Amino acid sequence: MYRNDLAELAGSSGFPRISIYIPTHKVYPQTEQDPIRLSNALKEAGKQLVDAGVRKAEEILSSARQRLNESQFWRHQDHGLAMFIEEGKTRWLKLPAEVAELTTIGDRYHVLPLIDIFADRGRFHLLAATRDTVRLLDGAERELEEVHVEDLPSSLEQIKERTNFDDYAGYHTRDRGKQVGGAAKPKYHALGESPEDYDDIELEHFARDIAKAVDSHLADRMTPLVLAARPRLLGRLRQELRYRHVAEADIQRDPASMTDNELHAEAWAIAGPLLRRDRDETRERLRARLEGAEIPGSEDLQKLFRAADQGRVETLLLSRGAAVWGRYDEKSREVNFAKEASPDNEDLLNLLAVKTMMQGGNVISLPDDVVDRTGPVAGLFRY
Repeated sequence: MYRNDLAELAGSSGFPRISIYIPTHKVYPQTEQDPIRLSNALKEAGKQLVDAGVRKAEEILSSARQRLNESQFWRHQDHGLAMFIEEGKTRWLKLPAEVAELTTIGDRYHVLPLIDIFADRGRFHLLAATRDTVRLLDGAERELEEVHVEDLPSSLEQIKERTNFDDYAGYHTRDRGKQVGGAAKPKYHALGESPEDYDDIELEHFARDIAKAVDSHLADRMTPLVLAARPRLLGRLRQELRYRHVAEADIQRDPASMTDNELHAEAWAIAGPLLRRDRDETRERLRARLEGAEIPGSEDLQKLFRAADQGRVETLLLSRGAAVWGRYDEKSREVNFAKEASPDNEDLLNLLAVKTMMQGGNVISLPDDVVDRTGPVAGLFRY
């Protein structure tokens, strides 16, 4: 779950948008509790829809209800489950951490629990490349999963098949040099002294195509990218990648000879400290601001919304589990607070988090020791 995924969910607007979160289990017999939790959540969603005057409540929820009796589905769960339902479409998302039960409807999906889960745990990417295989994997502290990347080459052989290197660098003799003993030594147009140079050209194009695809896939992200490859290809990848968050340390081994568990362990040893360092430095900057340091930011929700609209929020810090209900007028940029949730309002912290991320900012949790001074939210500004 990354910025693009959150942006897609957040970009789906129009009443009703139904968000459901339930804790789930991975082993029997605890798994038998999970469809009961979903059934109760769907009943609550149906009640909220009826109260809001929605006539198609049962039709909208029918797809989700079909899962209640799918035993195979419930045997393969993680620690939590999220459902995002709109008319004609239901999304399911397994979560790597437990969530509080929540059922809410509104004009947009409630994604704040997803940010709570993924922000502090930290996410990273792993590019594992050999001449025969290329994989991009998304990882966290306890998981590693391969992802599809558009236009990512699968192997060096694929690059050879679609690229005619001889058009600009072929095995055509330029002149005759002299080896020891007087034997003739061929030289090559553009390639230098030997066929090894031809291999360098192929490897360069291979690394360039990998980098182009990975750069495009990670364009709007700020999470660490760890590289795993043999030194020669590794060096080429470092030259070609433009992504700004490539980790300085790397895995200088053949990733094809490693299990995914081994890859994950070595990658997390590199990425984990980077993720913790950035998070801790941000929290220290907030503490310094609260002590009077001249660091731009705010703890006022109205000011934070206006700064988010202007793209000035660098990092938003939210109190875990907090909610502030109300409406934000996009035209006047005014916040109107409400005492409780209803179809006419939404969680303002959820909306603010979405706005921040869509403008390229980060969202993490507030440290417990400052919540009494900040309230449920604080932000650090770029300027």
